[in-house]
Formats: sequence, C-alpha cells, structure tokens
Amino acid sequence: MQHLDHNVILRIHPQAVQNVDFYVRIVGENAQPELVWLTDSLPEPTPDELQAAIATELAERQARAYIARRAAEYPPMQDYIDAQVKKASSDPAVREAGLAQEAAYISACAAIKTKYPKGESK
Repeated sequence: MQHLDHNVILRIHPQAVQNVDFYVRIVGENAQPELVWLTDSLPEPTPDELQAAIATELAERQARAYIARRAAEYPPMQDYIDAQVKKASSDPAVREAGLAQEAAYISACAAIKTKYPKGESK
C-alpha cells in the first residue's frame, strides 16, 4: 500500500507502539510498504481505515510543505538582528541604515510568504 508508514498507523491507533504493536516493512526493490500487525490488544486497521489515514496524512504533509520552502529562501536571521543593533545606535546615520535594513528584511520575508502561501504545496 503506497505511502503507508508508521504515522498512518498512529493516526488510527495513537496508543500503538511501533515495533511492539506493529511495523511497516518493504520487501524487495520497488515493493509497496506492508503492515505487519503484532498485537491482539488493538484491532488491526482495515484497508479502508488505512486508505483514509493515508489520504489524511498526505493532505497534511502537502499543507505543511510551504514551511520548508519558505525556510529555504528566507534571508538569514542575522540580517534582522544586525538591523536591530544598528537601530539602537546613537549615530543617526547608523540608525537610518538599520531602519532601511529592517525594511528590506521584512520586504524579503513578505515576498517569500507570497511566493509560498500557507497550505499550498506548489
């Protein structure tokens, strides 16, 4: 069953323990993941339960995909911290440079947020 992993099983049985109650294995090249159920204390998930949990897991992963894309393109946090230090300076020219640097940082972050909106997997 494609996309089957321990997270899918834990969606169905949150109290289950991997390698105690179940494990997911792949035998051979190009084989599909397979559930091995080890316990009688929990009912083994049905194929319908597994498909539903897989669909939910994939949808949530896609909804969170924007986070990694944004993180990879955000400017370094050090640039923001440097701007804050400059803004605290008693030298007006340095303070102005800090304000400009902060504005550029915020603008760059806003552009990344627009490029990768929340919940879109692009």
